[in-house]
Amino acid sequence: MRGFLDRDFLKTVEGLLFCVVGGVHPKDRVISYLKYLPSQEGRWGRGSERYVRTMPNYTIPSLLDNINMLARKYPQYILNSRVFHVRMSAVPRRLILEHYRPEEKLGQLLKSVKLDPLQEKVVQLVHHLSEKTGVSKDHFGITGSVLLDIHQSNFSDIDLIVYGHKNSSKIRQTLQEEFRKKDFLLRRHSGKDLEKLLERWSRNYPITLEEAREIYERRWNYGFFDGKAFSIHPVKMRSEIKEKYGTKVFLPEGIVEGRARIIGVADSLFLPCTYVVEEFEANGRAVHGEVREMTSFDGFYVGILNIGDEVKVKGKLERVLDKKSGETYYRILVGSPEARGQDYIKPVSLGE
Repeated sequence: MRGFLDRDFLKTVEGLLFCVVGGVHPKDRVISYLKYLPSQEGRWGRGSERYVRTMPNYTIPSLLDNINMLARKYPQYILNSRVFHVRMSAVPRRLILEHYRPEEKLGQLLKSVKLDPLQEKVVQLVHHLSEKTGVSKDHFGITGSVLLDIHQSNFSDIDLIVYGHKNSSKIRQTLQEEFRKKDFLLRRHSGKDLEKLLERWSRNYPITLEEAREIYERRWNYGFFDGKAFSIHPVKMRSEIKEKYGTKVFLPEGIVEGRARIIGVADSLFLPCTYVVEEFEANGRAVHGEVREMTSFDGFYVGILNIGDEVKVKGKLERVLDKKSGETYYRILVGSPEARGQDYIKPVSLGE
């Protein structure tokens, strides 16, 4: 059974549109965030059905505002998680009216003979990437406003999904090569586009413009295809998800700041993205010899680090109780409500 995967969408009985986060969920709910809200003032939609986007940017302060709004107006979508020990948004399965699956929507577009200009670009991009990489079109999907049929061709972007570890690695390697070759169809941000992006990052994260520029050089999954902005989002296949909700419990231990070395990146392309670390030190001394991981639910940190990188990190220290193995260890969560947008991961070379 496929279940609910990262970047699927859900429509609730009230018409709210939620984006699914990750592939590990409680039995009676789906962890997700509200992305589109019905409103006659909305820029997204079809005909008389219009929507506004609920988050101006995908940062923790915006997410907290989103959750606070839900708590006031739609408290049925708030979960006080005993696993993560935070208040989060999660849709009760009994309130799901429709489940949108990216691979199914893309399959429909690939077979359709009547497409609007943005849908045509989606199909062309998938054909292009599949031909370049050998990744079957069956392993792609389309998410965001195109998945929901509320996109606007004049301003909506293309948000592609690629499913699976091996397929994601192939796409990453190929895009990096194509960007270096300056493919006439595929290009990275440049000029004013790049400056706008870097300024937005430096506003939304505790980084300087120079740090934003260096991080951008490590990004591979954003660019332009034939002039249209696109992003690629790797998602694990159901068979690759081994964890179950509640198998691990995460207990908060306060905010820490220090340095570590990356020794594992196998799960760094997915959300939540996880880097295996060693030698974590705070203020020049070792803190908890069992700090094994840095994890983030923020796509900003996906796939930007390599094995051997030394990093500076600030985040919430969590004690992890693994009920299956009986182990206890620690991880650092970057993107927690407690840090309120002031946490980060940076390669040590940045700003030094």
